Amino acid sequence: MTSEEIVETVTQTLGDKVERGEVALGDAVLFIAPEHLPEVAAHLKNDPALAFDYLSHISGVDYLDEDREPRFEAVYEFHSMDHNHSVRLRVGLAEENPTVPSLTGLWGAAVYPERELYDMFGFTITGLDNDKRLIMPEGWEGFPLRKDYPLTTEDIAFSHNRDYKSELVKSKPPTR
Repeated sequence: MTSEEIVETVTQTLGDKVERGEVALGDAVLFIAPEHLPEVAAHLKNDPALAFDYLSHISGVDYLDEDREPRFEAVYEFHSMDHNHSVRLRVGLAEENPTVPSLTGLWGAAVYPERELYDMFGFTITGLDNDKRLIMPEGWEGFPLRKDYPLTTEDIAFSHNRDYKSELVKSKPPTR
């Protein structure tokens, strides 16, 4: 099935559950609301003509610097091993409370990428049994992949600026 046929089939079958469908650079892309994610994903997996049995990737996107709404997206990529075609779901999430339902009931392997969405972006994953941080240590403040996350907290002292923050530079290599 071609990307155009995938978009057409899913948008006709699911109707208003799909906000918009397009083919971007040859890939089938479907834009959906968070509340429709479990139903759309189940259809993609269980429809024999589609048979998207492999959840290949889950990621997050922060559009802080772009003039668009919503600010965040959770992106899911599925592949069909039998039919050798793929589709991408883009789920728009509100800035105030980015929340998306878990897909661990359909794909058990979704648990770690979903925990990473929480850990790195601060997305709330409803229905996820284990919502502890995955990468960052417990007690970490903030979400490092958000574009408004501060990258540094203090200036760095280099060996070429020894007088600057000299208390940070404990040993200095000999100079000629």
